[in-house]
This record gives sequence, C-alpha cells and structure tokens, in this order.
Amino acid sequence: MNRPTILRYISILYRFSQIHIAQQLKPHKIGSGQYPFIFSVCRNPGINQDGLSERLLIDKGTTAKAVKILETGGFLRREQDPADRRVYRLHATAEGEELGKTLESILPLWQELLWKGFSRQEKEQAYSLVQRMSENAKDFLTQSVEDDDGAY
Repeated sequence: MNRPTILRYISILYRFSQIHIAQQLKPHKIGSGQYPFIFSVCRNPGINQDGLSERLLIDKGTTAKAVKILETGGFLRREQDPADRRVYRLHATAEGEELGKTLESILPLWQELLWKGFSRQEKEQAYSLVQRMSENAKDFLTQSVEDDDGAY
C-alpha cells in the first residue's frame, strides 16, 4: 500500500485553512491571499515592502500586488520614510487595524479546531517537527538559489 506523503496532508491543511479564512474575510471584501500581509503590517507598523517579503518568505512581486490590493481597499497606507525618501513604510488604516483584530480572533479559533483531540505534548511535538521541516526546506532552497545565481 502506497502511503501519501506528508506534503499531501500539509496541502490539505493549507487549502482548508484558506477556504475557512476566505469565508471569514468575505465581509471585508478581501481574499485569503492578502491576510498574511495585513496581519504582518498590523504586527509590524512601519515595515517596508522588502521587509514584508522577507518576513513572509514571499517574492517581491507577490508582495507588491497584495500591498496594492490592500492599499486600494483602504486597509493600508504608504508613508515615505523621512530618512530615506526611496523607502515607503506601510501602516494599517483604521479599517486595516479592525481587520487585524478580526484576524487575531479567527486564527486562534481555527488553530484550536485543528488541535482538537491533541495533548499538549502532541501539539508541541507536531509544531516542532513541522517547524524543523520548514527550516530544512528554507535552508535547502536558499542554498539552491544562491548556488544558481547568488541571490534569493
């Protein structure tokens, strides 16, 4: 019997999480793809787009599109950095802050549902193992890209 890879289950968790978050965000008229960006800006006021890309491990083009959607939707605003006029700092608007608070309540409830039936030790072990897998993937791909062209 062929056993599915762990990636199948991680993919299922991701897809169902995106569906749940999209349903919860429907009243705000944004998709689940933008939530990590607004959430990170709310938690890191004044971060710039490059910093946001690095923090989320998402390419700069995707970050630029998400920021534009959130800015157009009235959730984010850009402020020119007085020390370096080439840099724009990102801040949540009042509506963006409200969305951040909504996410602060949605995400823990979803996580609680996912952890149903797990002991504290099982939760800690699962978290630790997936975190290590993520680090392995990041290290491998970072090294692969650096070997190819010297930039990540």
